[in-house]
Amino acid sequence: MMSKEAGEKNRELFAGWIAEMKAKESPNWVDYFYADKLSPKKIADELGFGSDAFKAKRNPLLHEMLENLKFELAQMGVYHNRIPRLKKEEVDVTLPSENDEDIKDSAKVRDLKRANRRLQAENAKLSAEVAKLSEFKDVLEEMGLWK
Repeated sequence: MMSKEAGEKNRELFAGWIAEMKAKESPNWVDYFYADKLSPKKIADELGFGSDAFKAKRNPLLHEMLENLKFELAQMGVYHNRIPRLKKEEVDVTLPSENDEDIKDSAKVRDLKRANRRLQAENAKLSAEVAKLSEFKDVLEEMGLWK
């Protein structure tokens, strides 16, 4: 069982994340899917806590929030594997006290961080290729085939 404070913090983080995603002009929920299902692990990794927090026995309210999101995404047609057994029950969810601009700014920062990570990975890959090709250049210069 997780501490009450940690559970509350995780619920606030998740509620804020949902609000950020919904505040986007066209949120890409599919980034958080695995095998056509919403992935608690991908969400938890982004929010900085363990995916076990989404288990009903650890944090029933957080689990219910996730189930409600799945149901809502199914209603919107985003959730590819629609699960009819999902039932939407009312859960009292209080969002963090941020105004809409702060939420949109946070979403932009998160998108920029994600783009930055992708670009850093691409840069590392290209740097490795350049190093490899420079070795071939050295060999071609020694053979007199490179001017």
